[in-house]
Amino acid sequence: MKAAQDAIGDRSIAEPQARTMPEVVRLLDAPEETRAAALLILVEERLAPKWRMGTYTLFSLLARRRIVLSPPDLLHVLHQIATIAVAKDPWRAGSVLETVVPVIERSVAAASAEDQAQVKAALADLLRTVQTRNTLRVKPSAAQRLRGLVETATLDLDAIKPDDAFGTAARAVVESSGEAPEALGAFLSHLTTPAKSGKPSAKWLAQADSLAGALGDARGLIRSLLQAALDAGDGTVVYDYTDSMPHGQRIEMARYIGPENEAFLRNCVWAAAALRDADAIPLLRALAQKCIVVIGGQFGNPRSLTVALACPGAIAAIGALGSLTALQGLQRAVRHGSLLREIGKAIDTLASGASLSRSELLETAVELHDLDGTGRREIAVGDWSAIIQVETGGGVAVSWRDSTGRTSASAPKAARDSDTEGAKAVSAAAKAIRDTIAAERARLDRLFLERRRWPIDVWRERYLDHPITGALARALVWRFRSGDDTVDGIPDATGSSLSDAHGRVVPIPPGAEVELWHPITATEDEVRTWRARLLGERLQQPLKQVFRELYTVTPAELETRSYSNRFASHIIRQVQARALMKGRGWAPVAVAWWDDGIDHGVARRTIEPHGIRVEFFFDPIVDIPPTSSDLYPYCTTDQVRFFEIANDRAIEVADVPPLVFTEAMRDVDLFVGVTTIGADPQWLDRGERRFDTYWHQWGFGDLTQPAKVRREVIASVLPALKIADRCTLSDRYLEVRGDLRTYKIHLGSSNILMSPADRYLCIVAARHPADDRLFLPFDDDPMLSLVLSKAFLLANDKAIKDESILRQIRAS
Repeated sequence: MKAAQDAIGDRSIAEPQARTMPEVVRLLDAPEETRAAALLILVEERLAPKWRMGTYTLFSLLARRRIVLSPPDLLHVLHQIATIAVAKDPWRAGSVLETVVPVIERSVAAASAEDQAQVKAALADLLRTVQTRNTLRVKPSAAQRLRGLVETATLDLDAIKPDDAFGTAARAVVESSGEAPEALGAFLSHLTTPAKSGKPSAKWLAQADSLAGALGDARGLIRSLLQAALDAGDGTVVYDYTDSMPHGQRIEMARYIGPENEAFLRNCVWAAAALRDADAIPLLRALAQKCIVVIGGQFGNPRSLTVALACPGAIAAIGALGSLTALQGLQRAVRHGSLLREIGKAIDTLASGASLSRSELLETAVELHDLDGTGRREIAVGDWSAIIQVETGGGVAVSWRDSTGRTSASAPKAARDSDTEGAKAVSAAAKAIRDTIAAERARLDRLFLERRRWPIDVWRERYLDHPITGALARALVWRFRSGDDTVDGIPDATGSSLSDAHGRVVPIPPGAEVELWHPITATEDEVRTWRARLLGERLQQPLKQVFRELYTVTPAELETRSYSNRFASHIIRQVQARALMKGRGWAPVAVAWWDDGIDHGVARRTIEPHGIRVEFFFDPIVDIPPTSSDLYPYCTTDQVRFFEIANDRAIEVADVPPLVFTEAMRDVDLFVGVTTIGADPQWLDRGERRFDTYWHQWGFGDLTQPAKVRREVIASVLPALKIADRCTLSDRYLEVRGDLRTYKIHLGSSNILMSPADRYLCIVAARHPADDRLFLPFDDDPMLSLVLSKAFLLANDKAIKDESILRQIRAS
């Protein structure tokens, strides 16, 4: 050891270099008893006021070797550390203790039960100096490992802080768990140990699982803690600067959880993953949604971004049947960019675990929900049976039947009273099925741009044979290719034949490949024929396919060449637009007051299957300041551009594949149409006069592409309406003759003009029961329902009770 110290001397050299010195190699390879004796000397020298650099390096290297000290030697080391810590240098004592933690763990494990008791008592005394007198400065991770060696009969809850609602509830959950204090204390200590990174290590997860094994119901405990977090309300934290800073003030800010409890809650999320508790998945999804919500007003923040970002990975790590559905549901429910990225990573993790691409995972891992091949499930509830049926097109019907054959459309009171939990299970099952259907609708909509093809047998297995996906697939048009032959049609239940646009039954070519039909690939006559068939046979599609809006390159876009101005110069509400963009897979840049140097905002969407990136530009209206958030409330829209992903080269509009162009422009049209101020019927009441001209142009101008499709549908369904004799359809309006006035409802904005003199009538929202019973070939156009709702209302205007509407109608 002396030779190794002399070789290093007082130089500060890296440990890898030191390990190559012959003198050091000789020491590290010496017999264990020699290395143990050397370590005892190095501990004493390291604790001395003056020590050589060689002592520091050798001590660090030797402590990591597999050395076991005898109980007397170990007690001597602990006594030395405690003496130095209390009387002289707590920092140096803590550093030495941290270094020899692995030696202490191995030595305790090798000692007899009697010797272990002595060593643990000395350790307990040493740790008390950390907790009470704070004379030993040890990293929390090292202190945690040492506490794990000390058996305690009491439960220490100090790590859970009672300074927020969750902390108070979490303490109550732990105290009432009924678990053995020793096992519970070890598990709790693991959960309250600060993490070294934002992701749990494999070692952390394995240790959590191991410690949980000593508990009676570790999964139940974690679920109770997650539920406590869901039930906990928001509080406030006070920052008082009145005495500490010039012009200081007392600031109160909303707070959901403190930093210590936030780390503990995040570890609880990880523990649910370590325990692979499928029952925790709904709690994790709900917790992510709660924690991503911003509190605190204009300058607020999410309740806990740390906890929210941990949940998707935990859901994926659990790897249960419901993991994918929960992630898809969370993806639809939130709009926070960082959380959406974590959800995407979690879905990719599930796909990687199944050795599939993300797209293949999403289509092969759709939950069955115990449905039979026809999409039916029966659940016994007392003397009744609840029948859940998935209908073609994606509806979910729940009916009830008793043992005598008597039926009911709603849950009978007798069933609810006799089996409350069973009735709740029926509602939960129906909701879970609807969630899966919603996820499948979104996935099928994304298939338009993926342009995937399946062998006929694979397509039948993954689509038609599935009780949920099949119900949706049998309401869509598919294209079947066999060599040079192409057939389009809606498949039958078995997938052996299909019906074409004219309703004729056509056999599916053997060995065909299948892809989802898009109207951009058909002629105008074919699209019109399909639309006529859906309307004539009252066939409803789960998503807008046959009636999908189409966008082709215009002469003006051929002139501008590298960009499109089709949707420029509109005024949109930024917060709502960003949320809608994120929901459609776009990544918008925030345009906020604190970024004074920003030139413009931009939203980007990457279309991987085609190697193209789309960019939609917008500029802030800077003289209207933010009120409820940091973002400028209004922006003006600008160009749409296309780029190659591989080399970032701009693509001329004429060279963009028609499918990519129409889908991208459809998205941009949606962003503008939904978030423009022109769609706000109360805009004129806001007093912002400079935008009145734009508002009138949007609200009563030429029809957009969605409005043109809307007009086509109304023209087809109008003759069947009971108000048909009071309605006339013109180029831009549905004119309705009431008893008090005649009204023109704009098909694009649903804004209303009254005769005489086209006076504006403001109706914020109105629904009529007849609208709910009206057949529409798709259900994802709320403006279509709004136009028809207003038509029903105004056709019977003498029955209107709302005074705000009547005052406008009766005004001279």
